[in-house]
Amino acid sequence: MSLLPGRLGLLTARDVMTRDVITLKDTDSIEVAIGRFREHHITGAPVADANGKFVGILSLTDLARSAPIRASDSEAQSLPLAHGMDKASWDLFASAVPVEAAVRTQTVRERMSRRVKFVSQKTSIVEVARVMCGGHWHRVPVVDEHNTLCGIISTMDILAAVVNVADEPE
Repeated sequence: MSLLPGRLGLLTARDVMTRDVITLKDTDSIEVAIGRFREHHITGAPVADANGKFVGILSLTDLARSAPIRASDSEAQSLPLAHGMDKASWDLFASAVPVEAAVRTQTVRERMSRRVKFVSQKTSIVEVARVMCGGHWHRVPVVDEHNTLCGIISTMDILAAVVNVADEPE
């Protein structure tokens, strides 16, 4: 296992995670989930059960499984799947991900990804990045010892940590 040099090598998930996480309930309808995505300009969110335990992630990719993205909309296909997109980018991207009416009435539990890696607050950011790269994921949940969601790390959080450390005075 390689380590990052200097202060960057000391950063953990706790240091870079977003604590105020937009979450979905596994019993929410897909229509409710789409509304939350639209309201917060996000493309995915962790899912919790009735006890608040992390049980999966729902993303626009999970919703698009029933219908392909329009091949003619090359501009929308090139948009990044980023946590916290600006409104215009989110609207353009989401409009290219058709969600059938039958899917909108399903619950989040029926469409979410269950095989999701997560990390603890003590996980180094290089290990978080490895998890993200290994699964081609844009977000990784951070859970405590009771499997309760306590944060989320997006690819932008990792990049911001690198830039912030690089910009620190020596």
